[in-house]
Amino acid sequence: MSLPRSPAVFLIILWLFFAATPAALADVTAGDVIDKSNWEKAQGLMPDPILEWLKRGDFSMEVVDLTYEPGDYVTPEVKKSLEANKGKYDVDANGLMIEKATGKLPKFIEGIPFPEIDPNDPNAASKLMYNKTYYSYALGNNNYPFSVRWVGRKSGLEREVICDYKNYPLDGAPGAREEDNSEKVERMQLILVLAPFDIKGTNIMSWRYLDDRQDSTNSYVPAIRRVRRMSPSNRSDSFVGSDICIDDAWLFDGKTMSMDWKFVGEREALVAFLSPDPQPLEITKNGVWRTIKGTKEPAYGYQDKTWQGAPWMPTNLVWTKRLMYVIQATPKDPYYNYGMQEIWLDAKMPLMVGWKIIHDRAGNYWKMGWETYAGHQGSEEGQKAIVGHTLMGIDDRTNHASLLRLGGGDYHVTYFDDFDRNDFTLAGFQRFCK
Repeated sequence: MSLPRSPAVFLIILWLFFAATPAALADVTAGDVIDKSNWEKAQGLMPDPILEWLKRGDFSMEVVDLTYEPGDYVTPEVKKSLEANKGKYDVDANGLMIEKATGKLPKFIEGIPFPEIDPNDPNAASKLMYNKTYYSYALGNNNYPFSVRWVGRKSGLEREVICDYKNYPLDGAPGAREEDNSEKVERMQLILVLAPFDIKGTNIMSWRYLDDRQDSTNSYVPAIRRVRRMSPSNRSDSFVGSDICIDDAWLFDGKTMSMDWKFVGEREALVAFLSPDPQPLEITKNGVWRTIKGTKEPAYGYQDKTWQGAPWMPTNLVWTKRLMYVIQATPKDPYYNYGMQEIWLDAKMPLMVGWKIIHDRAGNYWKMGWETYAGHQGSEEGQKAIVGHTLMGIDDRTNHASLLRLGGGDYHVTYFDDFDRNDFTLAGFQRFCK
């Protein structure tokens, strides 16, 4: 295969390497509105649990064509890596990423580590997930203010928790190559609960390592006024009582080597976007990219008294047909709460996971993870990013959901932010724990 000059074209060809047979598809075109009266049009274009929601009238879909291609929204480092990283890395028998030439841990990775993936490679699925992870690192330090809302089918909105998330990658991020990383840290993470008062100060700090060490996670619980060490399996525990866990961020934020991966195949699917058009993105004087006030906000059924569907379902999203790759993740840790997870990963944009079907440890269907995305674009060339706007965990057993909303209102999602690294040490973390 020769390398096309256009990065966008190369991304498309890269992901089309996976030559599985797509499922038979319904005839869906832009302008269609699909609901319980014509749900058959969506048959074969979404996971079965989602189709069941559509059949019983939980939501409807407005089908559109996007005015942009999300696969084009990559950083310069990612574009360069599409040629520079060809054949450079591999995955060992334990699922750890290594240099192909030496068999050792890479010193530093820029961009996408696996520009070409053989569909017959037993590590194809884990390589896809490494690409997803390192695409997010290419956006530098990130700050994601977010809220989590509890919604019941009968009770509607029950509770809202306001939080902040800070991500500090030490691999894959522009500028991180020059930082000291003698401890072989892949990324550092802070999750801070800001409100309501009864759980304010419930904070989590996590370090992920480049080698085979498990995540190091510390939490502060105001009720006992102590920092305690958490087990790696705690990342699959309910986050402050919600229907989602820490590893559900971006629908999978666990350590790649913590799972056994399997590539299942490819299929087209209807997935949700905030808008068919890119939303505004601005750059500050300090070089920080950020979303701006005035970005379209998702609306939910519980906010509309006339809404007849599920109260947690978004009511103003748009849907478009995308090529997806279906992969499966089975946890190696016997104490991990989830069983097999089926992940639907966008074929042209490594960051985007449309759906996650979650099974329990006995293999029975449990709940769905669902994330919607938006493209953001600034006035200068290069100011582009894909941002997740709504993440939902919907538990079909309890008829309950938790909605995670990134940014919004006066809260900005930022990239290439300027963080104090000391905040991610134990001493710095304790300053947030009051």
